[in-house]
Amino acid sequence: MNLRIFTVCILHCGLALVATSAYAADTTSAVKLVYQELEQGVLPYQVTYTVSDDHLRIDDESDSSGFIVFDIHSEKVFSVSHLDKSILVIPDYNTVDLKPEFKIDIEYKLIEDAPKISAKPVYNYRVKAVTGATSETCMDIQLVPGLLPQAADSLRAFQKIVSGQHVINLEKTPDEFRTPCYLVDQVYNKGDYYSKGFPIQEWHSNGRMRQLLDYKETEVDTSIFTIPEEYRQYSLQ
Repeated sequence: MNLRIFTVCILHCGLALVATSAYAADTTSAVKLVYQELEQGVLPYQVTYTVSDDHLRIDDESDSSGFIVFDIHSEKVFSVSHLDKSILVIPDYNTVDLKPEFKIDIEYKLIEDAPKISAKPVYNYRVKAVTGATSETCMDIQLVPGLLPQAADSLRAFQKIVSGQHVINLEKTPDEFRTPCYLVDQVYNKGDYYSKGFPIQEWHSNGRMRQLLDYKETEVDTSIFTIPEEYRQYSLQ
């Protein structure tokens, strides 16, 4: 991950923030975040996060088969599939925190030579699972304290809901796959790092990487947060 090259884009993106002054009944102010996502065996693709005061919408720009809406106030995630006209509803299951038999080591430090973003320094947040004499990095996140605080709060709340879904389905996962990093990063990850700052670059133990390419304040039509009424809703509980 080349933080220096990547930061050049973010420095320009920070200048793209614009103040909004016009409001209409069917529009709302929001922050649009554009990420490049990388997964093992898959070509890089872009994902757009649209964050308003009340909602979060996620669109995979390479796949028009559906989208995700998070209702911040009701604390429910709606995963919409156009293919079978269905909506997976994920509520807040209020699951317990991970109580591991191994040690979790969190390292949070300033990246001394990283260019500042919106006049703010960049920090590295690293989480390790320590079992005996073995230490394994589970997530490595570069973040900026004080950048987009409202969006950070919304994304943290969304990650908490997603984590709850993983926790209640954990018993379906074979024991051999329940490694310390799988538990720390893939299941019980409630997005605590968002309290430290806004992530601009992430690496996770399943090989997934994410980079923030662009962000801007804008006005959006509130209808983008509406889920199809005629689609079948279901949950995994």
